[in-house]
Amino acid sequence: NKMVNVTIMNETGHTEMESVSVDETIEVINNHPTHWLFVDGAAVQRSAVNTINWESVNEVTLSPAIVGGE
Repeated sequence: NKMVNVTIMNETGHTEMESVSVDETIEVINNHPTHWLFVDGAAVQRSAVNTINWESVNEVTLSPAIVGGE
């Protein structure tokens, strides 16, 4: 089974989860619907989660969406 490292960023820092199964990774992604998704450093649309070749993924990062302006 492929394992993935997952980092969840938030306002106070981050949480690192090492050696997470693909199913658990997708669950974490689904549990953070407002976060931006990065797979191996590249931004990925949430709609593409089911089309990702998870066997080639090493790292997933979830980051709160950034809103610019004044």
